[in-house]
Amino acid sequence: MFEPFPTPSYDEKPCAPVITTVEISGEDIAPQRYIPEYSWKKAISHPVNSTVNQIFHTHALERPDAAAVCAWDGTYTYRELEERSAAVARELRRRGVKPEVLVALLFEKSKLITVAIHAVIQAGGAFLLWDPSLPVGRLQAIFAESGAQMIISSAATAGIAAEISSRSMIVDDQQISHPPVDSFEGPANRPENAVYSVFTSGSTGTPKGFLMEHRALVTCALAAGQLLGLNNNSRTLQFSSNSFDLATFEHLLPFIFGSCICIPSEDERKGDLTQALRKYQITLAMLTPSVSRLLEPENLPILQVVMLCGEPVLSEDVRRWSPYVHLHNGYSPAEAGCINILNSAMNEARPNNVGYSTGVIPWVVDPDNHDKLLEVGEVGELIIQGHTVGRGYFGSREKNRSTFIDAPAWVRKFGRECYGSLYKTGDLVQFDTMDGSMLFMGRKDSQVKLHGQRLELGEIEHQLRQYFPSPHAMIVELVTADNREPNLIAFVSRFQDMTSMVADENLFLMPDEQFVADARWAQANLREALPAYMVPSDLLLLSHLPMMPSGKTDRRSIRMIAANFSPIERRKYSSILSTCQSQPSTKLEESLVRIWASSLNIPVDQIGTQDNFFSLGGTSLDAIRLAASARKLGFTDLSSAVVFNHPTIQLMAGVLAVAVQQPLLNTPLPVSFQLDSTLTDYLLAKCQLQANELEGGFLPTTAFQQKSARLKCIHITLDTSGQDHSRLETAWETVQKKHISLRSVYVTHDDCVYQAFLRQPETTVSIQYCNDQTVQEAAASFCDRDAEPVLNGNRWWKLTRIIHKRDGSSLLIIRTTHAQFDAMTLNVMFKDFMAAFDGRQLSQSERRFSDYMTCRAIQNASSPAMDFWTRFLHGSQMIQPVFIDTSSAELPPDHIGMVYVMRPISRNPILPLGITLASVFRAAWAFVLWRYTGQNDLVFGEFVEGRTLPLVQDVESITGCTAAETPMRITIPNHEGATVQDLLSHSQAQYATRMPFETCELPDIVPHCVPSWPVQTTRFSHLLVLEIAAAIPPVVVNGQSCAHNWAFHGRLEDVQVQLVPTKDKLHVAILGPEIRLSQQIADMLVDKLATTLSQFVSMPDALISEIKS
Repeated sequence: MFEPFPTPSYDEKPCAPVITTVEISGEDIAPQRYIPEYSWKKAISHPVNSTVNQIFHTHALERPDAAAVCAWDGTYTYRELEERSAAVARELRRRGVKPEVLVALLFEKSKLITVAIHAVIQAGGAFLLWDPSLPVGRLQAIFAESGAQMIISSAATAGIAAEISSRSMIVDDQQISHPPVDSFEGPANRPENAVYSVFTSGSTGTPKGFLMEHRALVTCALAAGQLLGLNNNSRTLQFSSNSFDLATFEHLLPFIFGSCICIPSEDERKGDLTQALRKYQITLAMLTPSVSRLLEPENLPILQVVMLCGEPVLSEDVRRWSPYVHLHNGYSPAEAGCINILNSAMNEARPNNVGYSTGVIPWVVDPDNHDKLLEVGEVGELIIQGHTVGRGYFGSREKNRSTFIDAPAWVRKFGRECYGSLYKTGDLVQFDTMDGSMLFMGRKDSQVKLHGQRLELGEIEHQLRQYFPSPHAMIVELVTADNREPNLIAFVSRFQDMTSMVADENLFLMPDEQFVADARWAQANLREALPAYMVPSDLLLLSHLPMMPSGKTDRRSIRMIAANFSPIERRKYSSILSTCQSQPSTKLEESLVRIWASSLNIPVDQIGTQDNFFSLGGTSLDAIRLAASARKLGFTDLSSAVVFNHPTIQLMAGVLAVAVQQPLLNTPLPVSFQLDSTLTDYLLAKCQLQANELEGGFLPTTAFQQKSARLKCIHITLDTSGQDHSRLETAWETVQKKHISLRSVYVTHDDCVYQAFLRQPETTVSIQYCNDQTVQEAAASFCDRDAEPVLNGNRWWKLTRIIHKRDGSSLLIIRTTHAQFDAMTLNVMFKDFMAAFDGRQLSQSERRFSDYMTCRAIQNASSPAMDFWTRFLHGSQMIQPVFIDTSSAELPPDHIGMVYVMRPISRNPILPLGITLASVFRAAWAFVLWRYTGQNDLVFGEFVEGRTLPLVQDVESITGCTAAETPMRITIPNHEGATVQDLLSHSQAQYATRMPFETCELPDIVPHCVPSWPVQTTRFSHLLVLEIAAAIPPVVVNGQSCAHNWAFHGRLEDVQVQLVPTKDKLHVAILGPEIRLSQQIADMLVDKLATTLSQFVSMPDALISEIKS
């Protein structure tokens, strides 16, 4: 039985062990020459023969009501987690899961992942943890390589799972909310059975994976966990991405000690880690040094233990953290267990000191000959021997022989054959001759770590060779410039060696057009094949690969030169920023460069006058912001349409009338809406309001507002637990006073909807208490009851507070309608709310929504607008594709079912030069429609922000709903030789020409501009919704993050095709009511759209006839 290490007292730092001679009977070689005494004595001769589920079950029996999981989406006690995982385990047993059967788990951050892990273990199997952000192709390769039998996923990731295997199942709250009451037969697994698998980067071009046994995990966890001070009161952070090997350890270690695992949401993890540590009262965190530098230790009084791992520790890290927490430096490759070497007495003078072994024997050998054991003080390769070492790699006998080695003669010489398997780490280390601790010195090969994740440069190079075939030569290196984060950079030479090229005195070459095209193509494809952290951020062209006298590539020289590039040099040689950075030559160009820098949030020195706005990352919303900023400075002719049609500084400057730089008058226009007195009196009476209660008179609504006002409510929920509610409510009152649209009321008359604005904000806050339900459950019930449309004078904007009587937790619910806001409004509104709460100044220069509506009415009825739409839609017909099959056709008209299908595409695609993502998406959907309907002249609806009116200053700060649903016309070129690029350019040109008139909606257009259309055409067959993004910024008040949620309770009436960018990847989706969209057709269309969009991005020069969908 394993004898536990004594738990260190945190009243003082543990003392470093001292090397002394250790006598070994029958041996003529003193071991102290090779192994420090501490490591020799603490090596474990026998593993802990137990399983994870046996230990977990013991904790569940002894402390059933103790917290086991505290996640952003819910909590479990030990009893609840065991019962829920047992319910899933029954089904897994039925599906054939048993010892040595591997099951892949595909989940976002959630409490459900703990259920899935323990379900697999209870069923006797082993699990493989996946991150849904990984490319599907990579997951498919891992699934095949590992021999996994099935996939368990959440509902959100079920689509990805289905692409990988037909053998999958979903775990959700509904399935496990009522576990069976009968007992579950114990698992058939044994300590020697596998418990999990991990895959890491592989030098041969494919990831390599291995299995870890229960006894190895338990042995390692007990040894390391006790040194970290883990106990049943600990609350541990689960921070690592599921694709990282540390995540598996984070998920299992707490349950060995009866601790609680804390799982923040992805937004909490990436957006406000400090607040997450506070919110979940975390006492122990395992972080990379890079992540730890984002935190302020003095602001985290509850945090007791921090283990830094995965990256080199700096002296500054030790200096910052040591006064506040028990700081450790942990080391171990995944193949050798969780944590094999730990430094619990860190010294800023030696940050590379990783400490002492934890139950394993650390041997140091000649890097070129592992049969030669090195003495203490010599630098060599570390071999870890112990019962924590995993099994060999899947299907790689040769790699196993060179990595998981048989015992050399020196192991037998010291009589240590029974101390476990041996693993060659590839790491160079050195034992300190004074105290026996271990110093990490680097790698002997090309393996590196980035963001805490181990990766083989050889795997990236292997993938890169697919796109730069012979005679190209290439290497990939991790380049770290002064005071900057490390970057992966690929270095490519068109020549294999020095003899096959014309000598060039310059190592780095400026990229030509061909190399830029090749580099962009390669990078786009790498994003489909590799995780994001493995894709080089740039590709640089070399005249040759310099060699060392040994004949090996001189990687260090290349790395050092690139690290010392100035910003100008980096740009000069970059294939991503390859446009020549011409400097501004006039004051106008200088002004535009500054405006671009502000709008794109990039340094001024990174912008050249020939750079394309969209190649630097600009979007259509950025174009709106740019135009608004320019107008504030007097450039009245710079509209967002100008940005699209003239997307460089030089072109933009050429169309601006510099001589007439006059600021726009920030006063209301003289034109206003005047309803006759009889109608006004009628509307006032219907609203039960007096004229003096309104700010101005009644206004008409846009078509989009009319539709939104008739739908059910939208509720925005803020977690306000622990906040000063009086202060919160006062802040919202201030925001209502500032923004007139939040004081709007709506009233109907003769199928029209009118709007008016109250002078005074609604100050009443309804308070409801709950006891038997959680506040989330009580809020859901309240929102269901409060969902009906609010018309005829009643106020949409309403605050309700839900308070739990026992624990004091609370939610603030905001009721509203899309008729009151759009994405920019929510952003401004919530930023003003945070400013009001903190006593800061609110947003400036807001134009009144009534001014906007006046301008919009003038523009929409103008001769230029009518002329444009007449030309734009001449000879066209609204396309009416049928999206239903026989099953949908049989549904009754009042059927409320919805269909929603989403597919991931890729992460951060590299777009064709000068083309926006929205333009690619629009063109791809038009292509799919063409193939689906056979019509190449296509008119469909498009959702737009409606903030491009040239008459309105500060349009981006107007709060109210400016959105519109407006026609888009795309014609698929059918001439021979037509390319994807032709279609993309056409898509962007159509958007740019329509932009000044995009606020015109069907009721404005059809009667006056397209007489051939039926006059009753008031809605589109479907809508394209582009560039959906999170409108509400992170809400932080009083230093605390307030998690927010969004719920719409109505039935969507239209079929929508959406592009959904997230932080990590793109998705395309289609949704709509079942009476207008069938599941089978939705699946088919989304698959075709995802395929087409990916091809359009990666193959802009392909003929349209060559595109497959």
